[in-house]
Formats: sequence, C-alpha cells, structure tokens
Amino acid sequence: MKLISVNLPETYLEILEILVADGKFPNRSEAIRVGIRDLIKTEYLIEERIKRNYGSITEPELETEPQENIML
Repeated sequence: MKLISVNLPETYLEILEILVADGKFPNRSEAIRVGIRDLIKTEYLIEERIKRNYGSITEPELETEPQENIML
C-alpha cells in the first residue's frame, strides 16, 4: 500500500471521525479507502455500461447524441 496526502475540508474530517466513533469503520484510512473503492466501482460500471450500449462512441460524441438515445 502507498501512503498519500489528501487535503480535505474540515467538515469531511468531522464526518469521518463520527463514522469511526460509531464503529462503522476501524479508522479514517479505512473509511477513505472504502469511499474511493466505491467511487471507482461506480465510475467503472458506468463506463462499462456506456461501452456496452454504444460500442466505441467517445465521450465528446456522447454529448452530441440526442437526449432520447442516452440511457441512464
């Protein structure tokens, strides 16, 4: 595992502390890892769905497609 530094708003840190204090996560690092993992999974799944539905359409081409052809 690599160590990185991240600047967070104070409110994010406060909420992370609450999640740890409530026992939802063993520490802040784990909470952040889970959040990043979930973000990556979500973004990857969205990208895979677009590739599956539209083949090799690139992102700029998607933006110019008529709204009724874009499935959410």
